[in-house]
Amino acid sequence: LTWPAAEVLQGELGYEEDVALSNVKLAVGFAGVAAALVSHVYPAPFPQNWWVLLACCAWYFAMSGVLQVLLSYVELDAFLQLKPKTAGVPGINVASSLPRFCDRYTLALTPLPKGSLHMHSAPKFHPKTASAEGMNCLDVSVTKYFDEDGVFHEHIFGEDVTALAQGYEDKYGAGAAAKKSN
Repeated sequence: LTWPAAEVLQGELGYEEDVALSNVKLAVGFAGVAAALVSHVYPAPFPQNWWVLLACCAWYFAMSGVLQVLLSYVELDAFLQLKPKTAGVPGINVASSLPRFCDRYTLALTPLPKGSLHMHSAPKFHPKTASAEGMNCLDVSVTKYFDEDGVFHEHIFGEDVTALAQGYEDKYGAGAAAKKSN
């Protein structure tokens, strides 16, 4: 259900993806792969280049660790970061959860005040407490979107995602910012 949600938010509602964190992850990944390339093309034969191989392995391990930290502790259940439509309004962090052996799907829109590079300081989505924390979230049974033949009814899901986005805009958007300043 993540792809249809992204299609509605980016396509129908016109939000633009914030790719800054994705670019950082790509750079870190390429840096790790570069170590493998260096270890293969280094001109000295094996016994003389053991220190190069050791350094390349250590660098690859470090870059893999950085990626794992980003995925496990920064992104969590997020699958999409969106730029705000207007200046002075926080961006949107889109996260979802569908626990194993459970029919409850949770889709949440949380504020991303300083963009995707500052996700570490943005509010975190925790599926079990999202509603209690006042986050904009949709918590429904997936049976609402699938019929008995397993056909996905994208228009029903799209309507719910649009309503969720409208609730987010009402809470954090330009209209809410104007109300707070008055």
